[in-house]
Amino acid sequence: MKAVAYGGYHGELRSLVHLLKYDGMQPVARRLGALLANSLEAFVGSASQMLVIPVPMHPTKERQRGFNHAELLARAAMAEMRRRHPQWGLHLETGLLKRVRITVSQAGLTTHQRRQNLRGAFFAPRSARLAGRDVLLVDDIYTTVATVRACSRVLMNAGARSVRVATVARAQREGVAMWDSGFLRTVN
Repeated sequence: MKAVAYGGYHGELRSLVHLLKYDGMQPVARRLGALLANSLEAFVGSASQMLVIPVPMHPTKERQRGFNHAELLARAAMAEMRRRHPQWGLHLETGLLKRVRITVSQAGLTTHQRRQNLRGAFFAPRSARLAGRDVLLVDDIYTTVATVRACSRVLMNAGARSVRVATVARAQREGVAMWDSGFLRTVN
């Protein structure tokens, strides 16, 4: 699995993510999606025929928030990618991965607690649509590998050929090297 993030989860980028995710300022998704598109150009490249799947929210949480921030980011990034590269076949699909169990917020959990929290949380209801396809999984923040690993495992078990991950930001605890340079690349 390969992953890319536009930038580090601090400063202005952190503020923009918070405006979208916690303050409900949905127009911010267009700006963040454009930033994400910047990092996707080289990352997608030759694998330009991909299913783009935002990390899903549980329906109850999505109703409470009023939107899925990962879906808004994916839609904005794909709109920008279609503008830049109309020949690329990036297809946004929101029904191929479902969150079937409510989980607690990952913020503040240890890596082990995050894995436990996400166990059995995702399901691929239409595996035939995933068979042999390359997938680009989109989320807002890449903190630990727990969420993308849980989603990727379900997608691969459902028949996806590969899963790549794109996030707007990546978190890094001070003094801890969380990012393997062969696994996650930051563009900015």
